[in-house]
Amino acid sequence: MTKKPFTPPCGTGCAAAQMELFPAPAVAPAEPPADFDWDAHDRVVVGDSGGKDSGVTAHEVCTQADKAGQLHKVRILHCDLGRTAKGHLVEWPGALEVARAHAEQYGVPFAVRRSQRWPSLWDRIRAHGNWPGHFARFCTSDTKTTVGRDYIDEIGAELRLGRPPRVGYAMGMRAEESTARAKKPVVERHRMSGKGTLRVVTTWLPIHQLTTEQVWKIHRDNGIAHHEAYDQGMRRLSCRACPLAHTDDLVRSAQLNPELFAEYAEAEADMGRQFKESISLRAIIERARS
Repeated sequence: MTKKPFTPPCGTGCAAAQMELFPAPAVAPAEPPADFDWDAHDRVVVGDSGGKDSGVTAHEVCTQADKAGQLHKVRILHCDLGRTAKGHLVEWPGALEVARAHAEQYGVPFAVRRSQRWPSLWDRIRAHGNWPGHFARFCTSDTKTTVGRDYIDEIGAELRLGRPPRVGYAMGMRAEESTARAKKPVVERHRMSGKGTLRVVTTWLPIHQLTTEQVWKIHRDNGIAHHEAYDQGMRRLSCRACPLAHTDDLVRSAQLNPELFAEYAEAEADMGRQFKESISLRAIIERARS
């Protein structure tokens, strides 16, 4: 397996600084990861947003695949979330390039796909007339899960197996992030399988047991590319304006992305729907300015 060296700009103090600024919630240690059966799968897709967890997920999947002699099965997929009406990227500029760097480091194919129905997540939000939330995560289902499913169908068409393709779908969810994520199985059949007549998909969470500090250590030890937003004080690399993000992250993002947040605030007023249950975009912007 060929690796291209990369020196993280945050240096050795990156993890410590992140943990000091944003203490992780106390979560009981996760169980050791379940074994993933490489022989039972035709391909393994890594969903890569360009975030720190995606980078370590790509590392873990490609390292295991290489040891098993099955690196040829791995594909890295980045779901492009498009632009707003004023042309602003919904996700962080450079996220796609970081995801591509992860694929290049391990010498595996890289793909970028976007929703076939919605030009962007922004269009999906405006059509819905409300913001995504914990109980209405259409942002993920429509612009990531559906896109991943369509990409798996592409893979199946290319393989021409005469049967439904068996594909592993690796994601960077970690138990430390929330109680709900701590309860997720490391390996399970994914709902995008449906009845299994078109595809059989296995969800795999290869870094489920890792802490944030361990994630950053793996980045440093292996020279894995990470986004500059982390060095600017961001804890996570979700959409630049994500209703599910912590308010402190949103305030920092508003400082770094004032034009985007101004456009989102206009949409908030137009839709008559508060961006986040606990705080409005206008209040976030006011805090960012102060």
